[in-house]
Amino acid sequence: MIYIYATGSNDKRMSMAEDACAFFVKRLMPRLKKLDITIECISDLKKTEGIWGDCTWEDTNHSPRAFTIRLDSSVSYKNMIDTLAHEVVHVKQYVRGELVDLVREPQAVKWRGEIVKWSNTSDEPWEIEPEEVSTKLYREWVSYK
Repeated sequence: MIYIYATGSNDKRMSMAEDACAFFVKRLMPRLKKLDITIECISDLKKTEGIWGDCTWEDTNHSPRAFTIRLDSSVSYKNMIDTLAHEVVHVKQYVRGELVDLVREPQAVKWRGEIVKWSNTSDEPWEIEPEEVSTKLYREWVSYK
């Protein structure tokens, strides 16, 4: 089963996030049968942590199926959902094993089979796909609604 649950904001924002996330998951991983995503809507995340959102696996670093996505809920609906699309692309990368966090090397990941040291910037190779795809996914979701 695919479970998507949002928390931390008003009903409209949480419902919108759950709906959009389900759409993005189906669009990016249409055959996936098991996934659990908790969306934490956090006010002023950009102000307090310097990020619009992030994605963390919760079960195992190899092909995980449980995730927490944190989103800044104080931004516009468009920016929040576009950020959600970006983070769901990362979920897809983790699920398919394209991106694997290396637990024994905290500043390294395996990206498409190659070990890459990361510096926590937006120019990492695994950020290219979400940057290219998130706006398209957002537009598809808006058209779908």
